[in-house]
Amino acid sequence: MQITWERTWPRWVGVACTVFGFANIVGALAGPSEIMFPGVVIGSVWAAVGLKGGLPLFASAPQGVASLSEKIAQGLRTIRRRRIATFLCLLAWLPVAAVILPRTPERLLPTVFLVTALPVGASFAVWALSACPRCGRHFLAVWRLGLSVSLSRCHACGVSLHDA
Repeated sequence: MQITWERTWPRWVGVACTVFGFANIVGALAGPSEIMFPGVVIGSVWAAVGLKGGLPLFASAPQGVASLSEKIAQGLRTIRRRRIATFLCLLAWLPVAAVILPRTPERLLPTVFLVTALPVGASFAVWALSACPRCGRHFLAVWRLGLSVSLSRCHACGVSLHDA
């Protein structure tokens, strides 16, 4: 899976995210031990996104495909598979969380929650940050909030997951 980083944010936003991430890491290391792991993980993500100056872009179509129509078809299949995997991962996590989290000691709850929810978050991130096979930009509108956001149509070029 190929990952590229787009520097789409102003420099000050990247600096703010980086400072916030490092503050999370320092706070987690200086704070109680039960929140150390979650704080370091979350702070590291914020710092990485800030240092890169934008969100990652996960390729959805292979680079070696000759025709554009085949590249679009393969890319849309990949995005559909990622969407299904995300929802299945969430459905699989719910019973696991229902069994494990109530039995977890209260001081370890943040760490256990993060460790069990990390696969769901990673699956969602890969799906939400997938590249459109036609235009190469983010398929989903990751930074635009509104009622017109579609989960089955590229926000930039309009290609639908059902076009292929």
